[in-house]
This record gives sequence, structure tokens and C-alpha cells, in this order.
Amino acid sequence: MAIKEMEMFKDFSNIELAKLLGKLDKVKGQAGDMLFEQGDPGDSMYLIESGRVELFSQKQDGTRQSLASLQDGDTLGEMALLTNEPRSATAIIAAESVLYYIDRETFDRLVIEQPQISSYFIRLLSQRLVSTNGRLQASKEAKAQWVLHEVELLPALLRDFLFACACLPSVRDGLLKHLFGMAIEEANQAYAALGRFVQQDVERDSVHMRPEIARVLLDILPQRYGERQQQLWVDQALDYYRTEGDWASMVEVYAARNEWELALDVAAIAAGELAEPGHVKAAEAALAESERQQQVISQALRRCPDELLVERYAVLWAYVRYCVEHAPEAGLAIVEAALDQRGAAYSAQQLTTVYEWGADLCRKLGRNQLALEYLQLAESTALSGSGSTKRSGDQSFGLAKQMLARSKSERLAAGAGRLGDRSRWLGLAAVILAVASVLGFHIAEPVAGLSRHGMDFIGIGLAAVILWIVNIMPDYIVALGMAMLWVLGGLVEPEVALSGFASPTWLYMIFIMAMSAVITKSGFLYRFSLHALKRFPANYRGQLWGIVAGGIMLNPMIPSSSAKVSLGGPIAQTLSESMGFGARSHGAAGLGLTAMLFYGFTAPFVLTGSYTNVLAFGLVTSASPVNWIQWFIYALPAFIIFSSVLLAIIFIMFRKTASAKPIAADVLDQQLRLLGPLTREERIAVITVLSCIIMLVLQPLHGIDSAWIMLIGFAVLVISGVLDRKTISTGIDWTFLLFLGVAFSFSAAANELGLVEALSSFLGQHMGVFVTSPFFFLAAVIVLSFIVTLIVRDDPAVILLVTALLPLADQAGVHPWILVFVVLLSTDPFFFAYQSPTYLTAYYSSEGKAFSHRQGQKVAFAYGLAVLLLALLCVPYWKWLGLIH
Repeated sequence: MAIKEMEMFKDFSNIELAKLLGKLDKVKGQAGDMLFEQGDPGDSMYLIESGRVELFSQKQDGTRQSLASLQDGDTLGEMALLTNEPRSATAIIAAESVLYYIDRETFDRLVIEQPQISSYFIRLLSQRLVSTNGRLQASKEAKAQWVLHEVELLPALLRDFLFACACLPSVRDGLLKHLFGMAIEEANQAYAALGRFVQQDVERDSVHMRPEIARVLLDILPQRYGERQQQLWVDQALDYYRTEGDWASMVEVYAARNEWELALDVAAIAAGELAEPGHVKAAEAALAESERQQQVISQALRRCPDELLVERYAVLWAYVRYCVEHAPEAGLAIVEAALDQRGAAYSAQQLTTVYEWGADLCRKLGRNQLALEYLQLAESTALSGSGSTKRSGDQSFGLAKQMLARSKSERLAAGAGRLGDRSRWLGLAAVILAVASVLGFHIAEPVAGLSRHGMDFIGIGLAAVILWIVNIMPDYIVALGMAMLWVLGGLVEPEVALSGFASPTWLYMIFIMAMSAVITKSGFLYRFSLHALKRFPANYRGQLWGIVAGGIMLNPMIPSSSAKVSLGGPIAQTLSESMGFGARSHGAAGLGLTAMLFYGFTAPFVLTGSYTNVLAFGLVTSASPVNWIQWFIYALPAFIIFSSVLLAIIFIMFRKTASAKPIAADVLDQQLRLLGPLTREERIAVITVLSCIIMLVLQPLHGIDSAWIMLIGFAVLVISGVLDRKTISTGIDWTFLLFLGVAFSFSAAANELGLVEALSSFLGQHMGVFVTSPFFFLAAVIVLSFIVTLIVRDDPAVILLVTALLPLADQAGVHPWILVFVVLLSTDPFFFAYQSPTYLTAYYSSEGKAFSHRQGQKVAFAYGLAVLLLALLCVPYWKWLGLIH
């Protein structure tokens, strides 16, 4: 049969069929060939072009029962593909056949691209459902007649025996003796054909009714015995099992009747008693019985609603232990449910254990990265719950969830921000280019008044840039390698190559990172954001202004754009969902993009807003120091222009956005309750950080260097015990500090080699047009930064641009702070998503639900316009302050 004649493709055009044929594989088979076997994964389907295929079901005795014979044009295997279930039948070719093979990837693409495929399967499933229902009804009636006939032939005692078995999921041999004075073997001897009704479980010493027989007997039980008899047999069974301490059978009975609260009550008793079987606990028989009961209980609880199971921690403990060995997927699902639904109610110790379960289950499933994240959360929760200051379960849970969400969004952002895949060939090409750069500049004749060492310095720097672009190894490894080559090549002395590690600015970074780690760990930032939102109107515009205020107030307190935006993004998404906005709707995008801008992109406006601020100004600070309050005053008009432009664009883009429903006050209250009251740790951390910021603001009055102010705060946190050894080792990004130390050394080495003077002379000769006016100069810096970030991003881009443009800024009469400030704003554009780690973190922190890349791109152009406007409009102000000559 031609493909266009097949029912599945009858609505396709010829062009569509032609494209489809290029995606399908043909399979030829001979009579007797097996296409798939019952129980195999359902990862493909077939269409019969010609031939015949037989479908069989596998019976318990190993024989096969014929189900259907399929001919030209028929499909097979599609049910397992649709349901993700294993194959429900075995397919064997009955005559020489030619079939089209469709794998899962092709099938999923067809369903998405061709709506008529979905219509075909809906019709197919409807037809099969009607046909199956008819066959089932006929089969059920025939089966009922047969069962009634056979049961009437039995003695009265055996009839009671069978009806009692139908009322219970399984019946232990001892219960049968208790109820009927007859053991299983005696019943078999009395009626040899009893096996047609019940199945025996030798290992458990029990029997259970065949399901199809049980359904028939339960239908007729009320007419034969009355309404109360079924409940009577159930009650007698429960009393007997309770007396015998057979908790597993009791749980099975309650589970079969969906009486989950009672089932969990019994399971809780079992969790206590079976864990310590008393004075005979060392006996092998007692241990075996304990393990058997726990396994039966856990199997029964697999149908228990998650919201009930996670409330019983002792039962959950036993259940997850079973899942680790026998059902890790189910175990991980219940662990995630426990964290989502009840995590805040667990103690810190219990929550730590739940995270450890998650790690064990992930390792069992081969999800090693997620296992590591669970272990890190377990460790952090255990630490937060230990010592003199105990956290509530609510607070530990809330902070741990934030840490997990942040680590996931940052990992996704890092992957999306990578320029190209780190393939072996790309890495090899980068290494070859880097080596060629070093050798090429070493061989080439010096130019522009540079010395031989100056040429080598440029070659090594260019090699580092190539490796930073490709990102085949961590930035700090490249930086340390660069410093090593300076020393080994005799370019500078080791003291100069490592001078950045001795600078006060480098120490300042250690102290501010430590304070940032303490503040983040304490949960105060999240609490502060929620309080800010509570004080604004509950509608869309009110909450948008609340996000703006929260971002502005938090900006100086934590020097990490990614950390702030990974906090603000989920808050905006929660508000969006509470107000009834759909994913990527105008309301969701307005709130999400506002959070991204004011939590992440306002960092350059205050000195402590970002590590990169300190990094960039550390390259020039020795010549032109700027304190906290000066930075703030210099940047204030720029911030007003920046905020006005971007808020205007947000309001225009998402105008006429109204909340589907006002945000309920209890949403924010519930989140605040999750954090609990302020802890001693939070109070000390907040007071210390605010005191340090106030001291930084007042620096012109007391004259104490910023590094020593932060050292005093660092000492207070250590002495008070708020900053412990664990936080110092894991909360501070030591790899970034290694990179930073070399970056600070870069400037010193360049000065010693005369590179700055040579560069200044070269730029003055060839780029004089840009130094004739500060307007031209700043516009050129912004455009150049936008272009550079298409290839080089993050901190390497800042270092390169500041170092390269500093001599030109001096010739243009522009203060180094202005250059640093404009470069900081211009090296984080997001015209293309991969350019900005801050943008990507915001996008993934809401799982892509807040805004689309297209919506983000529109705001990106507004961001570029705002940066250009603020730089040009602030020139008169900066001239008035004496920053431009």
C-alpha cells in the first residue's frame, strides 16, 4: 500500500508526504521475525506497507494467545509510544513484510508539526476504546455466568472461603484457620479446582483471589450474604492481624479500601516496632519477618497520596529506605513531594535526612550532578541547624530551596552563555592559536616603541584572551598560567607578577565576599524583599514599584548581580502567578524584566553593588581613589536617567496590563512565615553589614581605608561565630579571587614594561578623533564594549577594555572612574541572550516562564539606549564635578 493511501497520512499534502518519507526508515522482515516483545520499551512504532503481522499476548504459563492479525496500511506499536508504557503485546511477522519504522524523536516532531496526526490517533484510540469496551462487557458477562455456575457446585464452607478471599487483598493461612478452621492445603484437597479461583503465595504463606474472579464475587456478595458480611470479614481479619502483630497485612487491607489515614496509622506503628523487634532482634527469623513486613507495607503505600504520606515522617523514612533498593524513581518523586509540601514543617535534622535520601536516590539513578546538589543542601542544612543558634525547620527549608534553585539557574545560565560547544577540535584550535600568539609576538620585531618584553607581554595576553573566549578551562587557570609565563619568560619579577594579591583591594574583596556569604545564608535579603513588596499596593503596578524599591535597597548589600537576580526573579514569578498572569504574558514579563533590571543591572551604580565594580576600579584605584559616597554621588544622575528610560519602556511595552486578581496578602505572609523570626545570626549579620556600609559612606570624615573597615566587620562576624570555617571555605569564591589577584597584577606588570606609555602614544596617534570630545569618547567606549562582548564576556572583557582604554581616557581628560563606570554598564548587554550571565540567570531562575527571549531582546535595546543616554547626558554634570577636563 502506498504511503498516501494509509489512513494515518490521508490528510497530508504531497509535499508534506515527500518531506515525511525522508524521515522514515524502511524495515523488511521474513515470516517468524519478531518486531518487539511484550514488556519491551515502547520507543517506536511501525506502519505496514505490505505483508502481515500477528500480535500475541504472553500468558502466565509461557504460552501465547493471538490478539490480532494486521494487514497492509495498519499501524502497530503506537500505544506504547503514546503512553510511555512497556509493550503490551508481542509482534511477529507472519508473512514477508515491508514496514515503515518511526522512532520516538520523529514521532514527537510529527505530532508537533502535523496536527492531523493527533486527530488520527484520537480517532484510532476512540475506535479501539469502543471495540475494547464491547469485548470486555461480553467477556465480563460470560465470566460472571461461569463463576456463578462453578461456585454453586462448591460446598457451603468453600463458598464462604472464596467470598471472604474476595473481600481481602490477600489472606494468610492462619486467618483461614481462624475464620473457617481450614488451611490452604486442606481447601485444595477438598476441591482440586480451587486454583482456578485463587493464587497461592508460598513465600508469604497466603492466597489471594484472582482479580477477575474477585470482581464477580463482590458484585453478587450483597445479594447472597447481605450488606454487612463483607465488613464483618474485613473487621475479623483486621482483629486477627492486629493480635498477631501482622502490621503489613493490616496496611494491605486498609490500602485496598483506600482508607489511607488508617493505613498510615498502622504503618507508623510498624515503623517503630519492626525497627526494633525486641529481645529476639538478633534472630534471623525475626529480622527476615521484619524486612518482609516493611517491604509489603512499602509496596502497599506506593498508591498512597503524596500529601498524606509526607506528613508521617517515620513512615516516610521506612518507605524511602525501601525505594532506595527497589524503586528509586518512586523514591525520588516522594522526596521531591516531601520537600515541596512538608519541607518547611520538618526539623533541621529531618530536613537534612530528606536531602540525604535525595542524594542516595539520585546516585542510584545515575543523576550525579543532582546528587551532589542534594548533598550540598544536606550539609548546609545540617550546619544551619547545629551550634548555639538553631534554625527552625521552616527557615532551613526555605533557605535550602533558594540555594538549590539558585544553583540550578546559575548552571543553566552558564551553559547557555557558552559561546559554542566545548568540543575537542575547538579546544585544540584554541590551544594552537594561543601558542601561535605567544610565539608570533616573541619572534616579531617590536613596534610602537615597545620593548621585546612588551611584545611578549602582549602575545601572552592575547593567548589568554583566546582561551577565555573559547572557555575550555576555568578563567583563573588561564590567569595563573599567564602570570607564570611572565615570570618564566623573565618579563617581570615574581613580586610584580603576584603584586595584585598584596593589594588592599584584593583583601577588601575577601572581606566583602565573606559578608555577602553570611547575608545570603541568613535569608535576610529574601525577607527584606518580601517586606518591601508588602508595603506597596497589591495590584500589578504597585508590586512592580515594590520590585523596583526592593532591588534598589538591596543593591549595596550584596556584591553579586547573579545572586541578586536569582533572588528577585523567583519573587517576581511568584507574584505573577499569584495575580493570575500566564507564562510570558504581559504581566509576567513586566514583573520579571523589572526584577532582572533592578536586582541585576543596577550593580554599577554603587561601589558595593558587584564584585566586578571592585575588580574594575582596582585596576586604576591607586592613581585615582574613589570612596563609597563619591561613587554614589557621581552615579546618582545616571541612575535616575537609567531608571526613567527603562521604566518608561517597561510601562509602554506592557501597557494596559491589569491583574487577573489582586495578590492575596497571605501569599507574602506565608513566605515570610516560611523564613520565621529573625535569628541571632541574621541580626548580627545585618547590623555588621549596615555598620560597614555606613562607615564606607562616612569615609571622607574618618579617613579609614575601605579594606580595613571591611576587616573590622569580618572580625566581628568571625568572633561572634556567625562566620564559621565552613562558610569561609565554601561561601567565598576563592577561584575568582585567584583570577582577581592576577588581574590586579596585570596593571602593575603593564606599567613596569612601559606598555601603558606605548599604548597611550599609539592610541593618541591613531585615534585622536575620539579624544577631541568626551561625548565622542564615551560613545565610542560604549559601542566598542557592546562589540567586544559579542566575543569576550564577563570579567575578562572588563579587564581588557579598562586596560586598553585607560590611556585614551587620560588623553580625553576623562577621569578613570567614568571610564570604569561606563565600561561596567556596557559589558553586560543582552542583545543576544548568551552575552549576559545576569540576563540568563534571570531567565532561568523563573524556568523561562517570566518572559521570552523576544521580550527580553526588546528591553535589551532599551538598555543600550539608556546606557548611551546616561553617559552623554551626564557629561555636563561630571564636568561640574571636575571629573572631565
